[in-house]
Amino acid sequence: MKNISKSNATETGININAQGNVNAKETESSESLPSQNSPKLSIQNLASLKQATLELFRKSKRLIQIHSFSLDKRILSNREIELSITQLIRSSRKAKVQCLIYDEKELQGFDHRIVSLAQRFTSFIEIKIIPNDYKNTISGFYLVDQQFMLYRSNREKYEAIQFNQRQIEVKDKVKYFEDIWQQSRPASFLRSLHL
Repeated sequence: MKNISKSNATETGININAQGNVNAKETESSESLPSQNSPKLSIQNLASLKQATLELFRKSKRLIQIHSFSLDKRILSNREIELSITQLIRSSRKAKVQCLIYDEKELQGFDHRIVSLAQRFTSFIEIKIIPNDYKNTISGFYLVDQQFMLYRSNREKYEAIQFNQRQIEVKDKVKYFEDIWQQSRPASFLRSLHL
């Protein structure tokens, strides 16, 4: 179990119990995940979500999967995330970044760092549009190497739970992501940017 000082936890928005161990705080949502007894890191604000996302992406050895409304600009469009993805791509010819988004219009005219990387590294980074049949959820999540996940039950909020490897929640979302990926179409705005 991971130990964090209580003062540090308050600053980063992480919940800990009386013994100083990290606990997950359940968030209210219309969509719930199965619970397990193993500890999960609970994130409460933008700063801690950005830091947890960066740490998650830095763990990746081959695959980052992003399920997001429009690539979460405030979380994913920054220099540190860009560097971690670039480092992943340069470390392995088999590295992949797969992004599933709801709305590509929100990315048009915005200089998003992942979109810029997708233009430069076309065989490593793909952005696809989620089919209408799957646009009925308000959640979002990031998966790394099909083992680790940051899950947000409401993409409008910065509350998130980090799941570790071999947890059923991670396996469920890996399957969910892959099912949607097979049915999704490439983002058309990326094709127009290449012209």
